[in-house]
Amino acid sequence: MQRVLFIQHGAPDKPGLLAEVLAAHHIALDVVHPYLDQPVPIALDAYHGLALGGGAQSAFQTSEFPYLADECQLIQATLQAGKPVIGLCLGAQLLATALGAQVITNTQKEIGILPVHFHPAAQEDALFCDLPPTMPVTHWHSDTFALPGDAVGLAWSDLTSQQLFRWGGNAYGLQFHLEMTPEILEEMIVDSEDYLTGQGVDTALFLSEGRSLLPGIRDAAWKVFSRWAALL
Repeated sequence: MQRVLFIQHGAPDKPGLLAEVLAAHHIALDVVHPYLDQPVPIALDAYHGLALGGGAQSAFQTSEFPYLADECQLIQATLQAGKPVIGLCLGAQLLATALGAQVITNTQKEIGILPVHFHPAAQEDALFCDLPPTMPVTHWHSDTFALPGDAVGLAWSDLTSQQLFRWGGNAYGLQFHLEMTPEILEEMIVDSEDYLTGQGVDTALFLSEGRSLLPGIRDAAWKVFSRWAALL
């Protein structure tokens, strides 16, 4: 059986739709929780692919969270082995870091169900071809990254120029949360309600939009994650 390793960075930051898709394709998903002091492996020997989830950490906070540096080393080893990688939000920033790109604090926080716009190159991409040119997705991030060298930028948003990139033929960084489900979003909002309110986010509207819009995004997420699974 094929196996994927998922690195989770916080209790609410679950693999969501990615886990559902992999299960439907009979691919095992093992989860490591480094924030609970579970060690990050140095190589992906027992696995066919690597997935990295979101989290409240910043990719450059390696002094505070030393396991982030371990993850970057694992990403590099995985890429050298030619195995597929997918990074979601923080995971995309860690992938960019592992590829030598800089991660910085964005000029504005981007939080909510907001549009992402695909570059024409996305129509030629193995994962993102035939998606609509603009679609709503879940955003929840404070940082952004430069496009890594030799990477292809595939999407942008009004607040963030780098929303999606491909490096090589099987490594993808998604700044947005394509894995999000209404249930996980509700858990995250409840968990961070004071923070969101302090940032001026209407949590009731955020939750309502999640419940109404995320079911419509589900088909696109299944298509993308299924295509990634086919790379394993």
